[in-house]
Amino acid sequence: MAAVASKQWARCKANKSKSSDPHRCTYYGPGELETYIHTQLQEDVKNAKLKIWYPGIWHRPSPRALFRIHALSVMRDNSGDDLVLLRFISNSMIVSTWLHPPTQYTSALQWQSKLMTTTSNERVYEHTLISHPSSVEEYQESNHTTVDNDCFKGSCIIVALDTRRGEGNFEECSETHLHPPPCISVHTISDSTTIGKVEWRPILYDDTLSCDDTEGDGFIIPITTSNCDDNTMLSSSLNEEGAPFLFPHQEHLFKVSTIYPTTIEHNNTQTSNEIMCDFGKEVLGQVRITIVPPSELNISSSPSVEPPIQLRVGETRAEALNDNGEHFEQSIDLRADDVDSTSWLSSHLLAFRYVRIIVAADGTIHADALPVVCLSQETQIDNAGSLDFGVNASSVSQVDQKIWDCAAATLNLCIHQNFIVDGIKRDRLPWLGDVVVSLMANAYSFHNTECIRWTLSVLGRCGMEKLNGSTNKYASEEEMDARVQVTESHVNGIVDYSLWFFICHWLYQRYFGDESFLKQEWQLLEIRLINLVELCSDKEKGWFVEHESEWVFIDWTVEGDKSVPLQIIWWWALDCAHDLANSMLLMSVDDEAKEALDSIVDLIEDVRSKLETSFLESYDIQTGYTRHAHLLGVISGLYSRLFDRASGDWWNPDTSDERVKMTKKCRKLVDESKAALLGTELAGVATPYMKHLECLALIRLDERSAALDQVRKYWGGMLETGATTFYEAFNEEETISDVAAFYDRPFARSLCHAWSAGPCALYPEILLGIRPLSDGWKEWACSPLESVSTVTSEIHTTYGTIRVQLDQTQLRVSVPDGTTLKLMNKNYEGGLHCIPRSVLISSELAKQWSKKYRGWHYHEKHVIPPNPTIASHEGIQMTDVPTVFQLPGDDDTFYMSFVGFDGIGYQSFIAESSDLVEWTNLRLAMGYGEEGAFDHGGVVLGAYHYESYRIDAPRMLKRTKDDKFLSLYGAYKKKNEYEADPGYQGLASSCDGINWKREKDEYILSIHGPGEVEDWEKHSIYQPWLVEHDGVYYNFYNAKQMPEWIEQIGIATSQCLYDWERHCDNPIISVSKDGFDTQFCSDAKVFWDEDRKHWVMFFYGVGRGAAHMMIAFSRDLIHWERDTTPLYQAGGNLSGLDKKYAHKVSIVYNSKNDIFYMFYCAVGDKGRGIGLITSKPL
Repeated sequence: MAAVASKQWARCKANKSKSSDPHRCTYYGPGELETYIHTQLQEDVKNAKLKIWYPGIWHRPSPRALFRIHALSVMRDNSGDDLVLLRFISNSMIVSTWLHPPTQYTSALQWQSKLMTTTSNERVYEHTLISHPSSVEEYQESNHTTVDNDCFKGSCIIVALDTRRGEGNFEECSETHLHPPPCISVHTISDSTTIGKVEWRPILYDDTLSCDDTEGDGFIIPITTSNCDDNTMLSSSLNEEGAPFLFPHQEHLFKVSTIYPTTIEHNNTQTSNEIMCDFGKEVLGQVRITIVPPSELNISSSPSVEPPIQLRVGETRAEALNDNGEHFEQSIDLRADDVDSTSWLSSHLLAFRYVRIIVAADGTIHADALPVVCLSQETQIDNAGSLDFGVNASSVSQVDQKIWDCAAATLNLCIHQNFIVDGIKRDRLPWLGDVVVSLMANAYSFHNTECIRWTLSVLGRCGMEKLNGSTNKYASEEEMDARVQVTESHVNGIVDYSLWFFICHWLYQRYFGDESFLKQEWQLLEIRLINLVELCSDKEKGWFVEHESEWVFIDWTVEGDKSVPLQIIWWWALDCAHDLANSMLLMSVDDEAKEALDSIVDLIEDVRSKLETSFLESYDIQTGYTRHAHLLGVISGLYSRLFDRASGDWWNPDTSDERVKMTKKCRKLVDESKAALLGTELAGVATPYMKHLECLALIRLDERSAALDQVRKYWGGMLETGATTFYEAFNEEETISDVAAFYDRPFARSLCHAWSAGPCALYPEILLGIRPLSDGWKEWACSPLESVSTVTSEIHTTYGTIRVQLDQTQLRVSVPDGTTLKLMNKNYEGGLHCIPRSVLISSELAKQWSKKYRGWHYHEKHVIPPNPTIASHEGIQMTDVPTVFQLPGDDDTFYMSFVGFDGIGYQSFIAESSDLVEWTNLRLAMGYGEEGAFDHGGVVLGAYHYESYRIDAPRMLKRTKDDKFLSLYGAYKKKNEYEADPGYQGLASSCDGINWKREKDEYILSIHGPGEVEDWEKHSIYQPWLVEHDGVYYNFYNAKQMPEWIEQIGIATSQCLYDWERHCDNPIISVSKDGFDTQFCSDAKVFWDEDRKHWVMFFYGVGRGAAHMMIAFSRDLIHWERDTTPLYQAGGNLSGLDKKYAHKVSIVYNSKNDIFYMFYCAVGDKGRGIGLITSKPL
């Protein structure tokens, strides 16, 4: 019944009083207060006759515990000369106490313990640790001129408390009897100097109350006791307000408000008179009926009097009309009101919308004289978040508003007694599946951390007494019979809930950033993880092996094998546990603790790696996938991880046939799951729990509009059945007459269920793209959907309130100090930011726009081979950086500049073609600069000044007023190295477009200037790209940051091409945290799409083991949104031409055959040369 690790100290969290003294902090052992209230909840549910099944072996708090109190301070007692070292109150006498380590000044220490009062069936004691005046003389004699805190520096007090004891006598002890957990309470004003860190350790039932071995040298402090009269209230020093003192475990954790019916109907028959009260919404509370009898009768409520009325309640009208006792889902007992002698109360909390009162038709009581109210119990919510569509919202937005408000109301009711309970009618207890969804919904609505902490604390201690917690890497064969311990220790008795437990802890850190809670719960997480790995994990393959007797839930109905989604959840749990363990490592300062955490990380990585290998070795990874498996594969990050594993290292790609085959297998995972989730062939999910996760998967797939349709159809469908809160389960074909039935019982379905509160989280993320990118919203994203007209979202975080307001003209964002907003590849620090709506592009729109540039067909051979034949340049080993252009007056000839590397450096060459496939007449365009020049080691032409930058316009070079062509170019100062850092950029000119020379002797851009050079570009500057727009020249360049070797794209501007200024918002395209451009975003090529009135950028990303062609879009050349899926991936050419890299593109449109030609540097089995893909087959 007590915690597993009875010999380890755990730090206590201070609990603030909610209803008595706000200046008092009370300390319990970790999880002890929560498990005590949880045990009481189970009793309440049992007494209320709720028809539930609540599996699991639930931890009960220990009535015996040690507290270790640090940072003793000395203060003078106002009543005399005694020195007070510590004062606190408790619900227990002190059984034993020690000072550790003892000091030379401790011989006169003494505890004075006083029984202050008895309240709510518990005693309240005041304990004061003092030193008598004789010890003052002792201090002075030992050369202490004043008595100060140094006298006890480094010492701590250990007290043993036992709530089973009363006034020195043992009460009858029973492990089945619920005793309150011991606690100590300190006033933060009057006693604030007398207490520091507080730690706790349970004492098991077979332990003796003694000082722990590690404190064996402690000084035993004597105790004197005295009693006050039991009716004496605590002194004002302990309760300044004069209100009855309550410990937190005695407090009501809710507010009570009176709610009146919205409509009342009367129905009179020969035998009875009835009234039906509709409260207009789902409520949780007690029904109070006040009887107003005829004046000649004296009818009063009394415990000895049978109620003269009958009560019926229901979440639906049909349930309230039911008189068949077999179908009652809640107790309908009545009891006398202790306050009003003419009123009756329901004996227990009830969940209902409708109340029906039945009275006999004998005239004793008039049905129309029966005021009925609900004494509603709701959690007090301060500073709740919001979603507001405004007073002029469209009819569709009005429905969205109703859905969000209804979801918030659902969650509010399901936060009960500081827990997230599954439903208010059934089961009114915590289940982990409800936490998965309600945790996210809570983050966007109420930011109530306590209810999540409490719920995870209780659920994490479920079955802990059955856990091994061994540190062996794997269980031996002989130990496998201990599997029963796993079966009995699953959270809520469900296999997948034990796995979701780790995911929920990760989600809690991501949405709330509560490191103190992770520290508190880590030991339990660690033990549970080790137990699952040792006893449930296949030693060779990493698969989770469920026992035939165990309950795998996933969802109420899952067609197909549940083990498939279970394996994905298992991987996700391991991945989350890995992140949590690394977070603990970052917080740890103790070498021994770090070593232990390192071993846990190694254990997780070992199992996770084996599991990933098993996935990859599957013939068809998605064989047997249900809808649940597809959605879990997306949101868990498994697909991304498998792709990373299959891809290998980008700097040394594995181009073996096996690796290529595995990579191709991984490429289709996302597409297959997207098609499955958008399609209707697979059976649908059965609960709002899984519908929330399905919508979240669509969001991750950049199908936010589809997710929005799902929300409106599913949760809007519940509204159409009359819902005021959302249901436990729902089928979109159900009507109001169908929604109450469940479990083969006509009214068993919970119509207010926590896991249906998903729209609270879904709407802000769908409409505005708001979500945390790092723990606690340290970094967060925003990306408004174009179809949204006006909406405002407020989200509370530990850093402050995020406020995002979107209207027709702008996006106004309040970024809390200490956080960073990432919007369209830009970072916005704390403060108010106003972004014109005209520049915004959502990730979903970027995906839609990119479809125009997909569907490429490869040309099997290099159009320019790695070692082309060029007169006087026979040593070329590789070719790169193609750029196509035409010369004015010659519409039939195309020219391509490219670089050739000869082992010394880069030089630029030119080839020509009439059909864009066969290229001839290769010759030098621009060679090495003179020794000492910034371009002595190589030149890379290609950033030409075109007449038009339309994507479908001819690539015609533009003549200047002095009859020259201009181009920016990349350059290297050093020879005999490949792309020797640092790079430079120069300006070149040509009279004929074929032969080029340096136009300006100095470089135009480098790591040395002009302007301030930031960290992202301090190591090297690479290839430019030139765009002229509205009289301004834009230079898109990529730069290198070392030692990470990250390349990103920035922009510089000029009025004349000779002098350049770096842009303040650089880089404009940054590497991603995950995907195909985690290492490089390089070599931008920018054009105008006249059809859609936006700019399009082709660039290459490096990630997932190769270089790939990427695309991004902008309305103003500054704010860019990329499509995270490559236009063309390395390895797309089946001949092996681009197995390693497909990058550095040049796109040209041929109006004669309506085909786009994309030239690129193709690196693979046939070396580094210029490849070609086309929009249509040639």
